[in-house]
Amino acid sequence: MRVDHVENIVEKQIIPPFSKTIQNRINWFAFFLAFPFLSIAGNSITIFIFISIAFTVGAFWKKKFVGRILFYGFLFIGILSTILTPLIERHENLASVLILIQYTYWIFMASFFIIHAQRIDFLQVSKWIFYGVIGYTVAFYIIPFELENPLLSIEFKPGRNAFVFNMLACIPLTFYYLKQRYSKLRIVFIALLYLVILLLTNGRSGSIIILMQLLLIFSVLSPTIQKTTKWMVLFLGMVFVVFENDEVQIILNSSADQVETINPRLASLMRSEGEGDLTMDKSWLIRKLMIDKGEEIIRHYPLIGVGPNNFKFYKAELNTYKTYDRLQSIEKKIFDNKTSAHNTYLQVVTEFGVIGALLYVLILIKPVWLFFKNFISSNLTVEHLSLISLFGILIHFYTIANLSGALPWFILGLSWTYFQPMIRKT
Repeated sequence: MRVDHVENIVEKQIIPPFSKTIQNRINWFAFFLAFPFLSIAGNSITIFIFISIAFTVGAFWKKKFVGRILFYGFLFIGILSTILTPLIERHENLASVLILIQYTYWIFMASFFIIHAQRIDFLQVSKWIFYGVIGYTVAFYIIPFELENPLLSIEFKPGRNAFVFNMLACIPLTFYYLKQRYSKLRIVFIALLYLVILLLTNGRSGSIIILMQLLLIFSVLSPTIQKTTKWMVLFLGMVFVVFENDEVQIILNSSADQVETINPRLASLMRSEGEGDLTMDKSWLIRKLMIDKGEEIIRHYPLIGVGPNNFKFYKAELNTYKTYDRLQSIEKKIFDNKTSAHNTYLQVVTEFGVIGALLYVLILIKPVWLFFKNFISSNLTVEHLSLISLFGILIHFYTIANLSGALPWFILGLSWTYFQPMIRKT
């Protein structure tokens, strides 16, 4: 998923594709990213697959790549904040070390895909992500099965937010395969199924974001409509901002009547009533309370934060808690040790501090700039599907705390492959 006009093309270097064995492991890795139902000893199976790939390929992390300082710098801030975490007694030391090991895996994995993107058959990767999306959808809606023990864990019924995030991250990548495999008519049918799948989750933001992504994908598959879809995407972007803003409400009764049969929660939001009234929506109010908590953390630990995954364990004063009448039925202590930041950007700045947040913004800004450059000029192509995935999850980050996890770092790694100098394959 490379862009064709990358600068600084290296003509003298020739690199062969990965062997069939390594490619198959990468395919399974992609499948379990899209369908994350299996864990071994409390860790996703993807980490074990990736370790096997890394040992076979060799010490790739020693190689130079575009963005190396930013990715490894962010990891260094995580290490530093983890070392200092016991001093502020926010979380168990062992748990802090384990989450740091996971961050090391995620960031190294992202660097692996930046470095070796040209050796990977992304058509196969896209196909296995497509299989994973199908499996995850069937499991989520039809097979609510769970098996948990210390050695093996199988979960076919994840939370709604986790499912929606996976769909937003993975669905655009599947079209790299679908474009090669199916006719345009079948692709449109599959795209509509994707839209229904997200609408049936009864989620609000996910339904809008997937529609924006699908419009972008249609414009990629049919470039002649790209200028038209651009304005439609911008309009939906404004709708999303309005829906997530408690200062402004939109009443779309006629549309809400049509949407209500498949997504009552989205319909109520359109009408600005019931849970659609954000002043009465507990989910929205909890997010606002977590912003208050985040501000408190930033005041006390501004530079490197309280350490990875420690936002929810920080015992804040939460002086504003009493001002949220709708939340009084929920014990205050729950917000101190169970509730996430509900916002990835808030999670970054509170857990990694201003320094870590700056590095994270720098990691995001280059692929985001490339996406908007091609979006505004109506030059998006099938090579930019990973940027469309990134676009979707970055919007969703506003309503979910999902900095941790292999999938967002996988998408970031793919998004940085556009800037890695091209090397000719054999």
